[in-house]
Amino acid sequence: MEKKAARVFLIFFLIGIGAGIVAGWLFGKVAVPPGEHARERSASMQVPEQQSPISPQQLEQPASITVYFGDERAMYLHAEQRIVKDSEADLAAVVIGELIRGPEGQGLVRTMPQNARLRRVWVEEGVAYVDFSREFQTEHWGGSTGDTFTLFSVVNSLTELPGIEAVQFLVEGKIEEAVLGHTDTTEPIKRREDLIGRQ
Repeated sequence: MEKKAARVFLIFFLIGIGAGIVAGWLFGKVAVPPGEHARERSASMQVPEQQSPISPQQLEQPASITVYFGDERAMYLHAEQRIVKDSEADLAAVVIGELIRGPEGQGLVRTMPQNARLRRVWVEEGVAYVDFSREFQTEHWGGSTGDTFTLFSVVNSLTELPGIEAVQFLVEGKIEEAVLGHTDTTEPIKRREDLIGRQ
C-alpha cells in the first residue's frame, strides 16, 4: 500500500515539474539557450528590421518628394518632384513606387523595370533596406551604365528623405553580390552627387 502511495506521489511530482517547465517557457521564466540568442543576433546584424524613418503621423499636410530619372543620353540623373497627399503614406515606399511608375517629363527615361515590385522597405541606423521582387533583376536591360543609373536613381532618391544616408539592396529578401551584374551590392551604397545633372 505504501509503495502504491509512493508511486502515485512520484507521478504527481513529475507532472508538477513538467507543468512548471511548460509555464516557465510560456511566460518567459526559462532562459532561451545561448545558441538561440547567437543565431538571433547574427540574423539581425545581416538584415535589421525597422520601420521607415518618416511615420504617417508626421505627414499632416501634403509632402513633396524628389525622384531621379536618367536622361536620354545616359549622362546624368535628373530630378522630378512629386506631391504626396496621402497623410498615411510611407514616403520611402512612395519614392520606390514613383521610380517604378517612371518619369513624367520630356527627355527623361525610366531607370527601373516596369514589372519590378517593392516587397518591403525599412530603415535602420540611417540605412534604407529595399527589398525588391526578382523582376528587378531578371527584367533589367543590363549593362554597366544601366546598372549605375538604376541603383543610383534609387539611392539618390531615397537619400533625399531625412534619416536616410545609404541604401542596401535586397532581392527576394536576400543581399546579393551584384544584383544587376556590375556594382557591388553587398554593402549599403551612398549617394553620388556627381551623377546629378544641373538644370
